[in-house]
Amino acid sequence: MSGVHWTGQPFVDAGLAALAAVAKVNRLEDLDEGHLKVACRELERIMTSDQALGLNLDRAFAKSSLSQVFPNSELVNPSNWKNGPDGVRRKYRDALDQDLKRAIAAVRDQSASLQRCVVCGDLRPAETFSPLRRDRLPLTSGAVNFYPGLAFGVELCGLCTLALRFLPLSVLRAGEGGRIWFLHCQELTVSGKIAEQYGWQHFNKQISAGQALDFYGEWRSAGVEGAVVRLLFQLLRQFPNQLRAIYELGIPAIAYVFSNDNRGGYVDALPIPATLLDFLQSLLLESKQAFQDFEHQLLDLPPDLDKRKADARRGFVQNIAQRMLRAEPLLSQCLVSTGDEGKQLLGGWIGHRLYLLEVYGMAPTTLAILERLGITLAQHDDAKKWLGRLERARLNELRAILLDMVRAQFLTARELAAVVPPNEPWAAGLARDVVLAVAYEWQRYQANGAEFPRLLEMPQYLETDGVIQRLERLAEQLRRGLQNPKAWLADLSTARTVAQIRGVYLRAVRQGALSASDFLFLVPFGEVSRVWQLRDYLLAFLFEQARDELPPDLEVVEGEEATVALTGIEESASLSQ
Repeated sequence: MSGVHWTGQPFVDAGLAALAAVAKVNRLEDLDEGHLKVACRELERIMTSDQALGLNLDRAFAKSSLSQVFPNSELVNPSNWKNGPDGVRRKYRDALDQDLKRAIAAVRDQSASLQRCVVCGDLRPAETFSPLRRDRLPLTSGAVNFYPGLAFGVELCGLCTLALRFLPLSVLRAGEGGRIWFLHCQELTVSGKIAEQYGWQHFNKQISAGQALDFYGEWRSAGVEGAVVRLLFQLLRQFPNQLRAIYELGIPAIAYVFSNDNRGGYVDALPIPATLLDFLQSLLLESKQAFQDFEHQLLDLPPDLDKRKADARRGFVQNIAQRMLRAEPLLSQCLVSTGDEGKQLLGGWIGHRLYLLEVYGMAPTTLAILERLGITLAQHDDAKKWLGRLERARLNELRAILLDMVRAQFLTARELAAVVPPNEPWAAGLARDVVLAVAYEWQRYQANGAEFPRLLEMPQYLETDGVIQRLERLAEQLRRGLQNPKAWLADLSTARTVAQIRGVYLRAVRQGALSASDFLFLVPFGEVSRVWQLRDYLLAFLFEQARDELPPDLEVVEGEEATVALTGIEESASLSQ
């Protein structure tokens, strides 16, 4: 039998994956008539079981959870229950058999009267099409009633119609009582495994145990996002080779959260970044322990917490999962206080470092610099002072602290430009988070007598862009051309407004240490934040080149204008956390 392929319609594709899983085929194109018949008998057995109908049980899957997918189905219609459970089973069997016959005819017959299916796009015999409404195709326009008269719907071919019957085997639940969802992925080794293990086998276990059926939701996590990410961990642990195909071949994977309930339907899409799958695979290969720590410490919801702690943990887990699906940094949420007044990085540095590289896309050189800076601060005699300053600082205060680190020879000016690049002032916040995470983790490793993970390699030479190269040349030019470099440097460091900065630069122009084009470069018209950024990079190179000439009590001031320029960035960052 030919003509079975992915359609691009999420509900139909999820049904095809479940059909193939029950039929035990590895490719959709391998499905034949015999497979369809066997799969339909299995589906009938599950959906008409006592555990699905709720016979002698406290709830009925067909009338509760299944109604969120297919409201008013043959298993729910009151008229079908007039003859008891056997009557319901007979109605379901007859309807399923009709769908099976149309599906077989759709791919077997090539009559003169052909019609194109709006879902799969194939030309199928017109007589194999049937109108589907909301009770058969989720979120279809039109009222759902126990009768089809005058209701709107969509005409689908027999094969797509049959595939939708199997959709419930691909549906999952986000925890007990949570929303329902499924993963749409056109890679059968992934979507088929989900339907096989979390659908077909899960229902079979519940039937064997005499339990009422319900969708799988044993994630011990929070929210749909937590369930989605937890599923990825479980799949990687069991089927790492199969899941690799998604990110290596660029196959999209999207989690759809939906409800087709009569009271109102909805659907939300949660795209899964391919980089997230790549990261999880790399983490598992690097260290199974780090993989387990990352999952357990960031996503697990222990069952024995009291209500207050459970609510706090639930909020934390859901926030982390949301950030992972949006490929956002996690560090600021994961550095927590311990009982001994120390700090611990939940998830471990191995996992977070790899996450920053693979998911967030931080440059390896930048991360290598920050690793070494964190360890340098952790080892310093004044470690508590330096780390405390970083923890307390607002975003607009961080560049001044980093400049102090250049003066203290913890950083070079080029390294500062690498970790907080021009036009990326928000990078200072993430740089702070990385430094604190590394410093506290290094201290924790030392206290436990353990070896800190091997650091990333540092390049022998740091590449810089044209702006930084020009600032480096200007610093050397100013140092040679100024009449009183120490006083001039103090004035530039303590300037509180752009007007004061402009005045300091004009003095250098009058002394021949800067040209007019240099002045316009350093004070671009109307770009307040740019002026402060360029000043700080220039100070970094001056601190590095004229370290012996610096006043010991020199303090770098970030003026009110710089604070205002960064306020919006800081507020946006806090709202996203």
